[in-house]
Amino acid sequence: MIAGVLNTCGNIIFHDTSSKTVLIHADHKRRDSAASLLLGYYLQALGYNTVIGSRVSSRALYHLFKPEVVLTTHPNAFLTPDGLKDGSKNCRFILMHPESSGMIREGMIEHMRGGKKDIGLAYAQHYSKVLTWGPVLKDWIVEAGLYPEEKVKIVGCTRYDFYRDAKSPATENRTLGGMPSFLGISQHDNPNMFELLDRGRGHHGIYYGRNGGYEDFVWAAATYVRLFLEFLDIWCLELKNPVAFRPYTLECLDDYSYFSRKYGKLFTIDTKTPFPGWLLDRCASVFCYSSSIIESIISGVPFITLQEVLGDRLEYLMPSSELPDVRGEIYRYTYQPVSINEIVELAQRAIKGELPLRTSYRDSEQLQKLLWDYYGWPQKFPSSLIVARHIDELMQETRKDNTALRMKGLTEFAKTCARVALAAWPGGNWSTFQDYHFMPWQLREKAYARREYVRLTKSGEDNEV
Repeated sequence: MIAGVLNTCGNIIFHDTSSKTVLIHADHKRRDSAASLLLGYYLQALGYNTVIGSRVSSRALYHLFKPEVVLTTHPNAFLTPDGLKDGSKNCRFILMHPESSGMIREGMIEHMRGGKKDIGLAYAQHYSKVLTWGPVLKDWIVEAGLYPEEKVKIVGCTRYDFYRDAKSPATENRTLGGMPSFLGISQHDNPNMFELLDRGRGHHGIYYGRNGGYEDFVWAAATYVRLFLEFLDIWCLELKNPVAFRPYTLECLDDYSYFSRKYGKLFTIDTKTPFPGWLLDRCASVFCYSSSIIESIISGVPFITLQEVLGDRLEYLMPSSELPDVRGEIYRYTYQPVSINEIVELAQRAIKGELPLRTSYRDSEQLQKLLWDYYGWPQKFPSSLIVARHIDELMQETRKDNTALRMKGLTEFAKTCARVALAAWPGGNWSTFQDYHFMPWQLREKAYARREYVRLTKSGEDNEV
């Protein structure tokens, strides 16, 4: 009965009350929840319970369920070094980075450490296993002395499992997509603009080059807004074509109300459909920058970048050699038009089904190497299955804790409820909160992950647990 009740929650996949439990930290709902749930179904087949937390709930769920294994995206996601040390007596901690492209060595090492160099191994020493997408990140963190090589395993990306043998609908049922990146001027927590500029000063080498400042990132975001407006004026207002927008995960969704008012029913925003489901319904996607270029290549959906429309000025403010995440080699495998009219022409070819990928994975050994080195694509088995097996190995080192819930767990759960209530309070940005944090009442991702799990496990013996 308890398992049945718990399984009505969108963030829980319960096997049995006598089974060991895995807590998965989904750092951003829209990016991480569906893949976390897919992993949960593989874990259920191995006999485990899965509970999925978020930035506001993982700490409370950790104390409530007392999991035997925790899989997290950041070493410092929700526990202090002392908390990790205490938890390690009965729990095993696994780190699996969520960062998309991860092409900047210093930034990724800092991420996998849990902060700047002065933190040392305060967090890292408590992790029993570290999972990376490809071999490049494994080499970086081993060379930096963060984790011993025997603890680091290459598993690929669980988010890419949804594209294995996936099929897109017929051309007439697909629409053009838009993937903006206005983060320089639109952020989920609605900061004061002066505060945003102040906070952004520490993003050197991530959003702007050595000789610039956060104002370069602000300029790029504002310019991308202008380019999208120029394109949509033609695409929606003149040609009467629809477009489906997918805002960047850290933006404030309310900011897009202006686009909705200006372009009416031809402009839609979909932040609820899991990204693979959204992308496979697109004939092409017009975008600024995004590591989902990988998803483009493995799904067959062509991407059209706005970057080259900005020409030399963008290169001056955001040098491609210094910013591989947002301007690097991977962008050469997308369409790079140099004018708005050329973007319109490419989009028109796409809606007719006449626009292939700019570069096919099978035709480029250089692209194949890039995708393997950084992203671990392709894997022989679904990455979710590979990760589930690594968790299963660690489970053998733990024992089931059958003690009653601790008061601390109830206290932390009360704090979580308070955070949710404050987000819904008048004046709070409730839509952005729900987009950011995966909560028990959100069921769409669970249904999607279940369907995809059934599809993947029926596709061949190699996929069976």
